[in-house]
Amino acid sequence: MKKTTAIILVCLLALTPLAACGGDDTDSAGGNTGGAVATPAPAQDAPAATPAPAQPEDNFDTERIIAVFTREDGSGTRDAFVSITGVGDDMYIEAVVQNGTSQILTGVETNETAIGYVSVGSLSPSVKALEIDGVLPSDATIVNGSYALQRPFLVVVTDEKKADPLVQDFLDFMLSAEGQEISSSTWTSAVSNPAAYSSSDLSGTLKIGGSTSVDPLMQRMREAYIALNPGVVIEISGGGSGTGISEATSGMLDIGMSSRDLRENEKEALTDIIIALDGVAVIVNSANPLTGLTLEQVKDIFTGESTRWNQVS
Repeated sequence: MKKTTAIILVCLLALTPLAACGGDDTDSAGGNTGGAVATPAPAQDAPAATPAPAQPEDNFDTERIIAVFTREDGSGTRDAFVSITGVGDDMYIEAVVQNGTSQILTGVETNETAIGYVSVGSLSPSVKALEIDGVLPSDATIVNGSYALQRPFLVVVTDEKKADPLVQDFLDFMLSAEGQEISSSTWTSAVSNPAAYSSSDLSGTLKIGGSTSVDPLMQRMREAYIALNPGVVIEISGGGSGTGISEATSGMLDIGMSSRDLRENEKEALTDIIIALDGVAVIVNSANPLTGLTLEQVKDIFTGESTRWNQVS
């Protein structure tokens, strides 16, 4: 009897787990049991990304100090600029002095707060030229005089050098139809109805130097002249208008380049010849939203009266 009871108990215990494992995989509350993987909820559409706020077109900080770039003493571009604007000898003491056009362009291009000035013919798309009193520099505005900042491109020679046939021939070429076509390609022609040039098939060496603003024009003149006169060598050096004038006076150069008019004492030794007309462009960094200044505002900046952009714009 006892043995039969024990066997019945063992069978009942064995059946209990089987009953527990049967039926639904979830408990009465719907919870997960026995480690089963839950069915994922239906996918919901992801919320649309919130767009970044639009940046204003003009986010230039006008409270920053203006970085002023200027040319060195003796530069024809500087002489023309300070004379026309009225800056004179009162250049801002904190102005950064650069000894060439390319240095001014680089300085303004790489500094968002910068301002400088260069020859219109040397302008680069990496900087922005400003209107002056509402007028942009161009051939038309330089010729008609509406653009205030303009000056001549000159070559200067002594009477002794001018008597040299090669020097005179090159001067004739620069003022010829061929030479003035080069001038008008980027600058403004200085001669109305120029005559055609005829090569004399000369040979020899010319030494020319001076203004870095005139230099790009002179390089083109040289290339075109040598193509017509292959026996001629032309050496061109820089140094600024002051150097061109002084070294032409001393005879170190056959022809000097200047982007300013001769002073009265310089006219005693030299003859000046205008080969093109040019404007002086006031330039700022491309990030600067400013589009123009008055001549008086330019003066205030370059004398240090206005030192932050919010004082002039």
